[in-house]
Amino acid sequence: MKSIFIVFAFILGAFSGHSQQKKIKKTVAVPVSYSNTAKESQRIAKIKLKGHVYDVYQNNMNTLMSEQTPNDVLIEYDFTFGNTKSTVANIQKYATIKGKIAREGFYKVKGDTLILTVNYYDPYHGGAVIESYVPDKKGWLREVKSEMKPIDTDTVSEKYIKTEMMAAPYLGH
Repeated sequence: MKSIFIVFAFILGAFSGHSQQKKIKKTVAVPVSYSNTAKESQRIAKIKLKGHVYDVYQNNMNTLMSEQTPNDVLIEYDFTFGNTKSTVANIQKYATIKGKIAREGFYKVKGDTLILTVNYYDPYHGGAVIESYVPDKKGWLREVKSEMKPIDTDTVSEKYIKTEMMAAPYLGH
């Protein structure tokens, strides 16, 4: 019993001595916005939704997607609060992989709704993602609808990535 008390006192002393050591606090800078808006950004439009003003920037991105080569292009649309760089939404406007178009993005304003559409061209499937956003009371965009539609890549021109034909496995008898 006495040995348990001595071990307990030793552990308590070790923890109290460790807690009295001066600890170095590291400060981390918190960014004001979560935008990676490149210096090559160019304001192309100003839109108004429910009394909130947003600027639309076209960004030529410095960092590419993993499948892209240095000769490929990645351009995005950034939607920011008016006169700031605080991004509230973004989509890919144009992306190429090995010189062929992989993604095309579009936006439109319908009433007080921002509709973002991105067409994906992929060797395995093609599709369109359509998302609808409305601003909340503070002006942040809130997604209210999202849908996916298939794209028949056989009907697009040769400058797009087309769906590859998959060979069915041989099921010999």
